[in-house]
Amino acid sequence: MIEVPSRVDAALYFTERGGRVFPLHGMCADDGGRLVCTCGKADCRDAGKHPMAKLAPRGLTNATNHEHIIRHWFTVAPFANIGLATGRVVVLDVDPRHGGDESLQALEAEHGPLPHTCRALTGGGGEHILFRPPDGLEIRNSAGDHGGLAPGLDIRGTGGYIVAPPSLHASGRSYEWSVDHHPDEAPTAEMPPWMVQALVHPGGDAQRARNPSEWRQLVAQGVADGGRNVGVSRLAGHLLRRYVDPGVAHELVQAWNLARCLPPLSPEEVTKTVGSIARKELRRREAQHGSRS
Repeated sequence: MIEVPSRVDAALYFTERGGRVFPLHGMCADDGGRLVCTCGKADCRDAGKHPMAKLAPRGLTNATNHEHIIRHWFTVAPFANIGLATGRVVVLDVDPRHGGDESLQALEAEHGPLPHTCRALTGGGGEHILFRPPDGLEIRNSAGDHGGLAPGLDIRGTGGYIVAPPSLHASGRSYEWSVDHHPDEAPTAEMPPWMVQALVHPGGDAQRARNPSEWRQLVAQGVADGGRNVGVSRLAGHLLRRYVDPGVAHELVQAWNLARCLPPLSPEEVTKTVGSIARKELRRREAQHGSRS
């Protein structure tokens, strides 16, 4: 049986490697045996993931590497989850519930495999992939459908945090290090240049003009299971950047999805993705030309 380290030991493990931590609410069983957030709200929408205000009233701002504070926090609240501040380390948060695994597969097919680095498995079935940001460059938070890489791929950087191992998820599963990517065995790799370019210069290299034959191939041949979300995002972005009416773009992408994706995404997923791309395009236009009130 694998021994799970205490929250104190686990928190200090991060600070020994340059990290800063703070306490999050954990999960506990109610009278009926159901896991609930220790904040006391039965319908908490961020269960086990939000700061424990009585110990860290300023949340992420209270993150520290001071041993005596950490020992106090996680002794008073031994079942608190661990919040690890990001920025010095940047985390690619892969959420398969929103197509993150498919998006990552498509990006690796285009740019090559990610470098070997430490990874953690989240209690919700996703993955946290850790990178070092380039020297002197700040990588900020971004969501996959709001200026990030792709649907289901969020970035936790400056001003953000992740729930770190061995915290307990609302599902009842713990966050844990990937067996082949434990930080003791897999040092944190530097973020790939293509990823940096896409995050620091959104709309630049990652969205550069493509050869027309690429678009003809995408429209004619479609995509299989591993690249559907990215394909929908690319096609919607291509149309909207050329000022095609959003309603027309939505109908065209829906038709392409049904005709060319194997198997097709649900209409609701396509609508959600096109809507996210449309909002991103609107913000780009407002930033470029000034907002219209």
